[in-house]
Amino acid sequence: MFRLLYITILLILPLQSIASISYTVRIAVYNNVDSLQEKLSKLSPELRKTVEIQQRGEQHVACSAHTDNKETLEKLLPFYQKVFPDAFISAYQTTEANTTQMNTVKKAEENKRMPQTTEIHPVEATEVEDTPSNIKQQIVYTPYSRKIVNPTKNDIPLYDRFHQKTLYLCAYGAEPWLPNVLIHVAFFDKEVIYTPISGDISPRREVYTTDQNKLHISQQGLFDSEIYSTIDSITSDYYLISSWVGKNKVTTIRYYFDLEKAEAYVASLK
Repeated sequence: MFRLLYITILLILPLQSIASISYTVRIAVYNNVDSLQEKLSKLSPELRKTVEIQQRGEQHVACSAHTDNKETLEKLLPFYQKVFPDAFISAYQTTEANTTQMNTVKKAEENKRMPQTTEIHPVEATEVEDTPSNIKQQIVYTPYSRKIVNPTKNDIPLYDRFHQKTLYLCAYGAEPWLPNVLIHVAFFDKEVIYTPISGDISPRREVYTTDQNKLHISQQGLFDSEIYSTIDSITSDYYLISSWVGKNKVTTIRYYFDLEKAEAYVASLK
């Protein structure tokens, strides 16, 4: 109960300043909105009030309300990740000319979604047993980790290197004037979901399979035996993965295991 009370307090924190960067928690991408809503129902009532569902083509994207207070989202992120282990914080650039209007819209939306301050007046600080620092240090991946551990260990089957794991694809933009690309890549039992963190890339959902040392990922749901990927090398921080068409190598890209290291690498690309 005390954790829910703490969440409620966080959700009503006002925006402290006008900024050109806004943040949101990217929660999940589903093709079936009913399945998404059923999964969202497992969140606490306080968190559900902060979730927006946006339709992009045939996909439905669930994310939290935008805010310029990243620290608030960092404290709430572990609660989202209890139901959606791959949830992450994403930043968006906004123009100064539209900032005032956007803040006005966000405040109006928050008034509809967020609990009012009058509802939590009876809450006393002594009821909040977990401090912000304790909550921030909670284990990110529960009930079991999707993070890759001991990647350099020998004799790990290719399927096990990807199954139920999360990686971060890092690459140059498609053109020199386009921003570099960072994509959250979540592998499940049979599906893989690409959710862009930065870069001019659209989210997508595909099917994957492995064949000896080859990783096959569908293109719009269809497989082509001539299109596949291989792991060229393995470090403690990333897989170096090449994409092939037949016998021709097309690209070689780093897939990091840790988001912060992926962000640092993408920032270093010139």
